[in-house]
This record gives sequence, C-alpha cells and structure tokens, in this order.
Amino acid sequence: MFEAIKLLVAVVSLVMVYRTITGNCNKYLAFAICAIWLRYFLSAFHTVTYPSLVAGFSLNALGSIGVAGLGLLLIPTVVFTLKKLFPFYIFFTAIAASGFVNMQIPGTINVLVKWCYFLVLAGALFLSIRRQGQNETFKKLLVAFTMPLTLQVFSVLLGHAKSAEADGSTSYIGGYNHEAAFSMIIVSFIFVVGLIERGTIRFRTSLFTLAVFLLILVNYRTSILTILPIAAVFYFTLIEQRLKPSQKAPVLTIVAMLFAMVFMALSFTMQERFADVGLMLRNLDLITKAPIYFSEAEKDIMSARVFIWSQYINAFANADGLNQIFGFGPDSWKSRFTLYAHNTFVSYLYEYGVLGLCTFILLCVFMILQLLSLKDKKLSKILTLSFLGFLTMNLATMPLWNIEGLIFFSIFCSLVFGAKAKNRQLSLKQKPSVLANEN
Repeated sequence: MFEAIKLLVAVVSLVMVYRTITGNCNKYLAFAICAIWLRYFLSAFHTVTYPSLVAGFSLNALGSIGVAGLGLLLIPTVVFTLKKLFPFYIFFTAIAASGFVNMQIPGTINVLVKWCYFLVLAGALFLSIRRQGQNETFKKLLVAFTMPLTLQVFSVLLGHAKSAEADGSTSYIGGYNHEAAFSMIIVSFIFVVGLIERGTIRFRTSLFTLAVFLLILVNYRTSILTILPIAAVFYFTLIEQRLKPSQKAPVLTIVAMLFAMVFMALSFTMQERFADVGLMLRNLDLITKAPIYFSEAEKDIMSARVFIWSQYINAFANADGLNQIFGFGPDSWKSRFTLYAHNTFVSYLYEYGVLGLCTFILLCVFMILQLLSLKDKKLSKILTLSFLGFLTMNLATMPLWNIEGLIFFSIFCSLVFGAKAKNRQLSLKQKPSVLANEN
C-alpha cells in the first residue's frame, strides 16, 4: 500500500517541480531543483534503485553520475576556478593521493564523483543566488522537498515506522531506507526555511515548526543535536523582530528561560536516547581503548559507536608509516569492517590518513573564517552556529558520506559564497559575460 502512496506523491511532486522550473526560474536553479528532487525520488524506491544494475552501478549511483556530468557541462568553468574553492581542491587531492597510493581506484572514483556532485550543485545554487537572490532561490528550492516531507507525514498518519534501535524505539522516515540519510533531508529543509526572510512565504513559522517536529520523529539523535542552534536562533530572531528595543531585554530573558525548560523537558522524555551521550563524555578514554578489551556493556555505548571508533583508530595506530600518512584509501573500510565508522573524522583518518584528515580540518577552519568575516552579522551568527552543529553531527555519524548530506553542504556553501560575493568583487567579475549572458 505504501509503495502506491509513494508513486502518487512522486507524480504530484513532479508536477509541482515542473510548474516551478517553467516559471520565473533561472536555468541553474532549475538544474538544482531537478537534481535534488531526482535524488529524493530515487532514494524513496530504494528496493529498486539501490541494488547493482549496470556494471556494478545502481540506479541511485547512475543518477548521481548523470547529475555530476550534466552539471559540469552546464556550470560555467569560471565558477570552478573561484579562489574560495581552493581548500576543497586540496582536500580532493588528498583523497586522490590516498587512492593512488593504495590503488583503490573504484573507491576513489566513487568518492570523487560524490564530491563532484557537491561542486556542481553548490555552483548552480551560487549562480542562482547571484542572479535572483537568496530569498527567491530558497523559496523555489522548497518544492524539491515536497516528496520526502509528504511521505513522512503519511508514514506518521498510517503508522508506517521503522525500528531504529535495539531499545525498541522507532523512526518515521516515509518509507526511505535509513534514518541517517533521511534526517539530512529534513535538516536541509529546516535550514532552507530558516534562511528565508520573514514575509517571503506564507506559514513560514508553521513550516519550520512542523519540520522540527518531523525531525524529532525521525528519531536520529545526532540530527536533533545539529538542528538545536538553528532552531534557537530562528525562534529568538522571530520574537526579537516583534519587540520594541525597550522590551527586548526582559522578554528575551523570559523566552530564554522557557527555551531552557522546553529543552529540559525534551531531554527528560528522550533521556533513554541521549543517556549514552553523557556516558560517552564521562569515558572519552574508551575511544583509544583496544577493541579486544571492551566489555559487553561498553560495546553498547552510543549504539556501539564508541566500539566502532576504537576499531578504526586501533587499525590506524597499528598501520605502517605510509598508511598512517595516506590512509588505506577511499572506501577501503568495506573490505575490513562490517559497519562504516559513524564518525567523519575517524573515517577520514583511516581512509585518507593524517594528510587527508588535516586537509579536511583546514577546510573546516577556512569555512569558519569565511563565516566570521561576513558583514551581515545576523547571517554570520546563524551560519556559524549551523556549521558548528553540522560538525557536531559529523562526530557521531557521516553526513558527508551520502548524497543527502552533500546536498545540505552544497546549499550551505552556496549561501556562504553568495553572501561573500555581495561584499566584494570575486574572480567572476573578471569575466562579466558569464553572468550577463545567463538565460
């Protein structure tokens, strides 16, 4: 029954996408909307699109390759030469070097195609923001999220849930395959709605609140922790805009107290889901403990995440010098471990070595510096907190491993670079014909 609902929702959302991109929509935004919708559409039918189909590639993989290839043809080359992308290219070079040293060619191609997907999507959204502005771009981009959000609502109404943890808790993810990837769809939607200015769309606050509630129902704690700073800034800003200067201090103090009470209430109602977080923080030494010495109780901490991390770190620590520098290669974990690392930094240390991890950390530092240098201090505050929340998420899962996480990161980066472009002339100004002749 639910598969039939998926088909119906897919058709309706496709019609909505068509009406949006054939309206007042530049070609770059149309490409981004179609690319995101296609990913969410294919992922919804994972029983068909995940298994290998042609030459070891699934329909999902072929879709990503197609989007990346089309994007390279559509996006002007000058966009890929922006100085802001240089730290990304250093990181990509470290990935390629790791793959070459370890001769992990298929894994290297797979990972670099994913990052190419990120580049073309970020470039398309950047050009759209430059052309039509942030509000118009994000307003139209919302249509790409229609299908997954509608399916999640239906899954709640029909009780179509997925068992998520050994403790019996469930996740409402609209019939998608995994709560980690699906949570990034909701996080992306929350981020887009939160960054649309007040008055641009109707029911903005209601949409944002609904999305936060839906994220809680996904029941993926790392995503919930990620969205907390975004939600706090959104509601604080919403209240602040309605107050006179003389009212701000006392009212916002009361609101802060209410937020604290709500947070405590949520913590209490979900204490079983978050209890392991506190336990892990009190036993950080477990991360470097050899897996063989873990007790059965210790193996269960954070849904076995701490135990998984220790396996990867132990394998890295016992590797030779070359592997410690370059890692074991992209996707090399698949031949040694049953589960992925559930931590971006730990995974990159194992796969790309010290060189790869350091370049990724430098990339993160670069992004933070870009955020702090934004002249729009309100936007700077929101984006900085959002990025810190995203990095926190990477400590307990790997959003950058799947396309859904890269979609969020591409939306985020396009906004950062688009905002920077308002403050000063970038290298695009050297070739004004690129933007002047856009259709």
